[in-house]
Amino acid sequence: MVLLLLKLYNSTMQLNQWFCSCRPLCVIYETFRWLWHKIFFFIHIHTPVWYRFDKKHQSGESVRETLPLDKRWYRICRPLYRHEHIYYDLEKAVQANPALKGVALVFFMGIGDYLYTTPMLAALKQKYKDLPFYAYVGAQFDRNNSPLVGKLLEENPHIEKVFYFNGTRHPLIWKNYDYTDAFKNIPEGFLTVPVYYEYGVQIKHRVLSLFETFSLPVPQEIPAPMMYFPRTVSPVVEDYLMRIRRGAAGKKGIVFLQLDSRGSNYVYPHMKELGALLIREGYFVISVTKGGPTEEVSYVELDIKKLSINQTWQLLSILKGEYPLYVIAVNSVFWAASAGLGLPNLGLQHWIDKKVHNLWYPNIEVVTNYIYPFLPREKQLYAPPESYTRHNKKIIDYKPDWVVKWFKEKFDK
Repeated sequence: MVLLLLKLYNSTMQLNQWFCSCRPLCVIYETFRWLWHKIFFFIHIHTPVWYRFDKKHQSGESVRETLPLDKRWYRICRPLYRHEHIYYDLEKAVQANPALKGVALVFFMGIGDYLYTTPMLAALKQKYKDLPFYAYVGAQFDRNNSPLVGKLLEENPHIEKVFYFNGTRHPLIWKNYDYTDAFKNIPEGFLTVPVYYEYGVQIKHRVLSLFETFSLPVPQEIPAPMMYFPRTVSPVVEDYLMRIRRGAAGKKGIVFLQLDSRGSNYVYPHMKELGALLIREGYFVISVTKGGPTEEVSYVELDIKKLSINQTWQLLSILKGEYPLYVIAVNSVFWAASAGLGLPNLGLQHWIDKKVHNLWYPNIEVVTNYIYPFLPREKQLYAPPESYTRHNKKIIDYKPDWVVKWFKEKFDK
């Protein structure tokens, strides 16, 4: 009976891929799939002991595996339903299967998303020192995925090997990313473990959700992202260091700008004026967002075609030891990166996201036109209506003079 139901779920996964090619069909299909699950709740699909749907593992639970340790045992048996989560316990996998050879962690996420995983990955490797961890990363840019995550994983000392796969995002349920192509490079005897987290109003923080997902002890304090740099500094980083050191001599400090966001498809429209105002206040300005006052000698726009994201972080890490260094960033990758680098950040929350506390760190002073109940009030700078204009129905643009005013209020003392 169990094998029959597993075959039925395999067929369901194939249907899932076909319906996902069209969002309206996908919505209908996923709704009926969820209803089928609710109506026939009495049909229990037994899963391997090492993962559960929507139910956390408890410490001290006995391990008694009743499923055969075949190829299906090493994989998730079905796609997730909307708003469903999964919880892993690798300790149970090790106990149930002494022949387990390693873990294949599957990533389909952006760079900022990856940074939130780094404390969990370190804790996972610390607990399972003898298990090799391989990483599998989507090879294409899409709304879920950046292949640049693979380059960062190559620098992560807790990952032995990195592979790439051709995947496809699910138009409705991000956790059902199609990573079928990854299986061709996953060795026999390795668990296939997609890296999932919860993201919602009732979730305290994405990092803590990751620890819970992998049944690791949840830290009392939210750990900052962990950054890993090469031992040697590349020539391109050295070139930028020389240029910035010349320009920053005698300045109050350096302000780094990241005012574009792939996730919200946003670019701050007042780059030139903001950069000029910060320079007038006595700062040297670095930016990864285009459009600034490039004619100014106190302004450097980093060429991301020459400088990788990890080299950018390494550059900032070096500069931090030499100058007062600050970040002004919209809610994107540099919220997490600034926390990992330990840099004070004026975070411009450019749209209302009631789940923003999932992404916040204490180094971030949040500028917002909506007061968030799950963020510390003293860490929020309320933006009055006269301080911004509408970018569109959802997104706002903060006026440059107000951004500088808030920056001076918090950091220029």
